[in-house]
Amino acid sequence: MKTAVIGVGNMGSKYASMIFDGKIKGMELAALTRMRPPYSGMLNAAVDSGVPVFDSADDIFNEAEKGVLKLDAVVIATPHISHEDIALKAFEHGLNVLTDKPSGVYSRQARNMEEAAERSGKVFSIVFNQRTSPVYIKLKEILESGKYGELKRVNWIVTDWYRPEKYYTSSSWHATWKKDGGGVLLNQAPHNLDMIQWLFGMPVKVQGFCKEGHFHNIEVEDDVTAYLEWKNGATGVFITSTGEAPGSNRLEISLEEATIICENGRLRIGETFPEMQQKEPEYRVESTDYFRKINGSWSELCFEKEPAPYEKVLQSFSDECNGSGTSIAHGSEGRKSLMISNAIYLSSWEKRMIDIPVFGSLQELEFEQEFEKRLKERG
Repeated sequence: MKTAVIGVGNMGSKYASMIFDGKIKGMELAALTRMRPPYSGMLNAAVDSGVPVFDSADDIFNEAEKGVLKLDAVVIATPHISHEDIALKAFEHGLNVLTDKPSGVYSRQARNMEEAAERSGKVFSIVFNQRTSPVYIKLKEILESGKYGELKRVNWIVTDWYRPEKYYTSSSWHATWKKDGGGVLLNQAPHNLDMIQWLFGMPVKVQGFCKEGHFHNIEVEDDVTAYLEWKNGATGVFITSTGEAPGSNRLEISLEEATIICENGRLRIGETFPEMQQKEPEYRVESTDYFRKINGSWSELCFEKEPAPYEKVLQSFSDECNGSGTSIAHGSEGRKSLMISNAIYLSSWEKRMIDIPVFGSLQELEFEQEFEKRLKERG
């Protein structure tokens, strides 16, 4: 499958190198664009071997349309705001699309990409590499089994996304509302927001508190606290920043029959039934021991890190395009995490609780319009 990588920066150079080095079965590097130092140096061998470099995505599509360039797929790794435009043109040209996260800056972009993919009949995938992590895969398996009952609460502190000031000045589009569309919620946290909806389902309400330029000299947010609610009444808190060191990444989940703590590649599971000898909701109603402390019966599962998460994502995309598998994350999944981040932003700006609309509803269109209006005011 002849593949063009559009946007050869930090991540695009890695994707292109994986393909050129033959690490992704069924994919061949056919073209590059938007190469910039220092990342372009990683692909000198590819360019020397004859892989063409184009000035823009449009140049690639024009050459493909004329039949000069044989192409089957594109990998998009450009600034977020441009993902939609490139993906739509790729689908119009009958190409499969793998886009880096997030799908775009606002949820309408993700919806447009999803609808274009459906019309084209081509494969649409998104890079959510944390779905390859063994600890999250096992956690999802446990939650979906229903073994420990319904969700009560989620608390996730993710402050290990630390970035120095020069990270934000390394590119003209970083940390601006107009070009980047946001800060930590758009650049780092899409992975975590995807995990939240992947593991627990979409929340229905959010209240967001975003601090802009709190730790860095930037106009966008680098410190976020969000309150979440789910349809069954479960609640959650999500905290993230790029200015705390050494930082932590601790996910604590309260279920009817257990507490699960996910941290440092480990799952610590504290079950209540062995101690109570009945289900916790029943015990809560029937117990006359007013001050009993429930210690729980604890066990631990340890997991190694996935050594090649991005290779797995690209390989799954290749497999789906070639009819031998399915992508780790379908492109439609990008709309979910983007909807959550958009709602957090809107809530923080308007200082109110935001209802997350049902996809395909009139409320979704109204939400899109309100968010884009407010975002335009920022830029």
